[in-house]
Amino acid sequence: MSENTIELPENLTIHHIEEEFGNLKIAFQSDAETYKLVAGNVESIDTSGLQALLSLIKSAMANQKKIQWESPTDTLKMGAEKLGLTEKLGLTS
Repeated sequence: MSENTIELPENLTIHHIEEEFGNLKIAFQSDAETYKLVAGNVESIDTSGLQALLSLIKSAMANQKKIQWESPTDTLKMGAEKLGLTEKLGLTS
């Protein structure tokens, strides 16, 4: 079982998402069966950052990829919860 570890940046906000989205998109295009999202550094995230993650995760899941979260910060979890995206992002335990 192959795994690709993707470390999320500190800032996933509208001001940073354009430059980060390209890097994340490339990381999500690997042949790995599982994507491990390391989210312990996420300090700020807004709707645009959550939308970008949702887009990438939905695409990966549509291609039968598994998503595993490692150390998602409270900031990330609360942002997802506020928008009702916890389950869609796979952040449920």
